[in-house]
Amino acid sequence: MIALPEPFFSWTARRIDLAGIREREFADLVLDERVPLGRNTARLIATRDEGADIDYLALIVGDVADGHDIAVRGVDEEALLVEGSRTESSPEILIGLRAAQSICGCSDARDVDSQLCLDGPIRTMIASIGVKSVVVDWYHVISAVA
Repeated sequence: MIALPEPFFSWTARRIDLAGIREREFADLVLDERVPLGRNTARLIATRDEGADIDYLALIVGDVADGHDIAVRGVDEEALLVEGSRTESSPEILIGLRAAQSICGCSDARDVDSQLCLDGPIRTMIASIGVKSVVVDWYHVISAVA
């Protein structure tokens, strides 16, 4: 068996290829504003999932257009701009997570992972800004067995 060269490998993260999403599948952004963050350029975007009546918010730090292996991480929605100004790896995409857990008790971080890997409004929102692939942490401390 011949292995194909793979530029990305990690035991605790996954690469999600977004290049296959067609333009008609892109999310309609309800917010798309440039935000000054010190030395970085940032873009605050949001989309609405009409079926579930939920808004999703993301902060794009740096230039991600046509970018590959852009880091995605979830942060508290209320601290999105603060975390964005502290980011040390640019470019990066920060997804706003609600502080309160949902009714089912599911973690928002796991929901973000699921939507990025499978399908959902977050995946189409990120694809709509021109990112080719993202990297999301797959291992969360809360999922570890004590």
